[in-house]
Amino acid sequence: MTEYKLRIIQLYTGYNTLDDILKSKKGLNLLWLEILVNDSIPWEDHLHIPEINNAYQKACIWYTNFKTMLNTVVNRKPLLNLNIKGRVDDREYRKFLEVLNFVKS
Repeated sequence: MTEYKLRIIQLYTGYNTLDDILKSKKGLNLLWLEILVNDSIPWEDHLHIPEINNAYQKACIWYTNFKTMLNTVVNRKPLLNLNIKGRVDDREYRKFLEVLNFVKS
């Protein structure tokens, strides 16, 4: 797979490719956050891969719930399934805030 410029996963895991991410539990756990803060990767081109599709759907839920906050920090283009409804996991909120703080710096 193509090597993309990753904003957070590379720094947290050392992985540079989507293949590496897909083979790693740690990479997969961070993928939804990478999707949220990194719109330079054409995620929609990879939605046929179940793991990426799942992370993308989760990112859409978080984007819907925190659109204003995200746009203030990263000003990303809208996700494909922008109006997907769902609940965010409160246990992941701290990780979300840490990533936003990191990309803001």
